[in-house]
Amino acid sequence: MFGGHFDGAHPDEVRPQGVYYLPLTGRMAALNGGFSLFCVDATEERLTIALNAKQVEGRWLTYGPVNGPEFIPFDKQAHFRSIQLNGKNWIGRAYTANDTTGDEKSRACLFYFCLIHNANALCGYTPVAWLARPKRNQLWKIKAILESVEFVDTPASASTSPAASAATPSQ
Repeated sequence: MFGGHFDGAHPDEVRPQGVYYLPLTGRMAALNGGFSLFCVDATEERLTIALNAKQVEGRWLTYGPVNGPEFIPFDKQAHFRSIQLNGKNWIGRAYTANDTTGDEKSRACLFYFCLIHNANALCGYTPVAWLARPKRNQLWKIKAILESVEFVDTPASASTSPAASAATPSQ
């Protein structure tokens, strides 16, 4: 999709992951070349870690500073936005938030996501826009790729690792 391709999970890694590569040049050029995907157990604890945030009473909170509260509201300058993801056989949790620290020229709008299917989730994060050039936002492209994912369940006798429920974007 969009001239990209998926390089499958690397099961020898601590956290099985793969990469969806996008073209770096031409009319389909990506913002940063692609994004990684990793598998986690679909527990609240693991989803919170993967998303770097969690929902509490309908409100999104992010991890707080060292020696501070565990979770705090997002900084207003982050322009937090909850994102709707629609999949064939999964539910999605996703949001965007802007970097609020560091060199202004290299700050990004980051997109965090988890596609939840049964007891597993496929998660990741990627810049979708550079704040210095906000008109080049690729959230629409990443969403389209993710929404094409369909999980394929393997028989119970197969591996029970999170990678056993493989997910690949449609081509």
